[in-house]
Formats: sequence, C-alpha cells, structure tokens
Amino acid sequence: MNQSTPRLVRWTALATVALLGLPASAFADDKPTPKGVEFFERKVRPLLVKHCYSCHSATAKKLRGELRLDTRDGVKQGGASGPVVVPGEPTKSLLIQAVRHADDVSPMPPKEKLTAVEVADLEAWVKMGAPDPRSGAAITPAKGRDFWCFQPVRDRPPPKVKDESWPLNPIDRFVLAAMEKRSLKPVAQADKRTLIRRATYDLTGLPPTPEEIASFLADKSPDAYERLIDRLLASPAYGERWGRHWLDVVRYADTAGDNSDFPIPQMVKYRDWVIAAFNRDLPYNQFVVEQLAGDLLPAKDDADRYAKLIATGYLANARRFGSYEDA
Repeated sequence: MNQSTPRLVRWTALATVALLGLPASAFADDKPTPKGVEFFERKVRPLLVKHCYSCHSATAKKLRGELRLDTRDGVKQGGASGPVVVPGEPTKSLLIQAVRHADDVSPMPPKEKLTAVEVADLEAWVKMGAPDPRSGAAITPAKGRDFWCFQPVRDRPPPKVKDESWPLNPIDRFVLAAMEKRSLKPVAQADKRTLIRRATYDLTGLPPTPEEIASFLADKSPDAYERLIDRLLASPAYGERWGRHWLDVVRYADTAGDNSDFPIPQMVKYRDWVIAAFNRDLPYNQFVVEQLAGDLLPAKDDADRYAKLIATGYLANARRFGSYEDA
C-alpha cells in the first residue's frame, strides 16, 4: 500500500490476514477455510458486484478485456492481459495495481477510484491467498438462459409407474417414479396418531396436545385430515414456525452484533411483520417487494403504510455495526 493509505486501513488489512490465520501461500482454487469464505462474502463479493460486474461478468453488456470476475476460474485465468491475481502477492497482482491506479496499468474502475478501505480489503484478500467459494464454471449469458428456472411453464404429464394402486394424485406419481427408479418402495400408510404428530410438528414446530389428538382420532369424517391441515395453517403458530426460516436467511437478530452488541428494540416489529406475512399468506413476490421498497409503494391507509415501512426493516437488519472508530 502507498504511504497515503490511512494507518488504520493499512493495519486492518494486515491484521485481517493474521486474525484469520490463513497462509499467504494458499492458492485461489484451494478449498477455502470458513473464515476465508466469510471474508470473501462480507468484503470482496459485494465490492466486485458493485464496482466490477458491469464490465467483467456474464451479465455485462460488453465483456471488457476478456476478463470475468464473477467466477473463481475467471479470476484465476484473468483476461487479455493475463492473470490478474497472484495469490499471496498483492504487489504482483494486476488487479491490485489497477485498483491503485498505478502507472502503465488500465485503472479499475475507470471512472472512479475505490476507497482506501476497499483497496485494503482487496489487498488483504489477495494476501491471504484469494479464497473464493464460487463455482469455477464460467456460465455464458446464452447458456444461463437455458437454466430450468428461466424456461416457460409447461404441462408435464405424470410419469407411468409400476404400482398403480399407491398414487392418490399426480404428484404421487412423480414421487413414486423416482422411488421405483432407485428400487425403493413406499412404506405402509401412517396411522392417524402419526399423521397428526407429523402435520403438527411440520406446520407449527410443536407437538399436538392430548386434546387435539383425541379430537382427531374421534373424527371419522372422510375430510378429517384436510380439516386438520386447514386448522394448523390458520394457527398463529404456523407463521411463527415458518417465518423463522426467512428470519434465519436474512440473519435476523434483536441486537446490533459486533463488540458492543447493544439491543435494537424496534427490530421486533420487523420480526412480527414477517410472521404476520406468513399467516396472511402474502404472495412471495409481494413479500419480497415490500421488504425492498415498502416505503415507496402506494398504501390503502395509514395502517397499510406503516406496515410496509416496517417491512423495510429487512434493509435495516442487513448492515449493522456495534461501534465506530475514527481512522
């Protein structure tokens, strides 16, 4: 790093390598350590997405310098000017020279310069061996469009199965066909006591009460199981159970994290919004949109506007720091 880099930034880059305990000789295609992956995901990937992917990824309108930075193999292979990263050697890495805007090297990004902290993060990453958990396979835009989720929806006839007596609906046929392909057979039908335990655990995360079991066993109507499922889906416990999966994905916490870890009382409002969204069966696309831009969406009334504002707690939950230090 040059002498103009703030002292704290230079210390941070060096300390990161020491604290992570990663050898500088580790090569980019070695299996990265969990701490190396964490550093890449927290510091390097967001930086590459923000500053580099517009020119150096499969989504770029025009790939610049034949360089892909959106895959591990792309970083390792480099572009028209050769490899851009020499693991463990920041000063020898073309990528570091480019982000420093060194002489005789095309500057990256070309229209602006990364902050000192961002440059330090890239230097620390190269110094630790450039750990990269991404798939090494380079996917071209044309090939990416062939991926299954981008294909138009079409009817697919249920497959033929050997045991025609087992399937109760078309979905069963897909399940049974996969089982028969592996020489597996379905187990016997579960009894009613097993059914209510499975359903209640799955949908609420808790076992059924003795009273609920007794009521279900006594119900001899043909739609007893369907009404059991309807009751569980209508229970507030359903949102509490399944909302937790989303809260885990977005790394929800009631505190700020880091060294001070002070509580954030308002975050519980976002947690309750997620639970309520599951309980009212909010469509997934609307569920995502309200969390990303709820403050910009039209509202029916004040209550609806406040709820959509609370949904953007997703953004507030994404980046929090327990304390700050002057550079």
